[in-house]
Amino acid sequence: MSIALLFGFRGKKALLLLVGVNTVTQIILNVLLNIINFRSGSWAFVAWYIILELAIFAIEAALYTAFMKKLTGKEKPVLFYGAYSLVANGISFGAGLIIANILPGIF
Repeated sequence: MSIALLFGFRGKKALLLLVGVNTVTQIILNVLLNIINFRSGSWAFVAWYIILELAIFAIEAALYTAFMKKLTGKEKPVLFYGAYSLVANGISFGAGLIIANILPGIF
């Protein structure tokens, strides 16, 4: 959420949208990755992790573009929401890699 604040997202409705979308996409990502890891092993997990992260980036950017203007009343360029989604997901992905190295069994 710190990234959202840095991008200027303010207001209860905007932040609730960000939390809701992120929560749903992270649950879907983690369930799918656990299924993939269980059925296909760690190499498939790594390959699908990258593919699914890219898909989530695109889905989140599309949802933010579609709904944020309605919630905030402010129109921003489509690239703004794409940039936010890319930065937020990139930082989350990087943090996940760091945490996985520190606590290998957590994921």
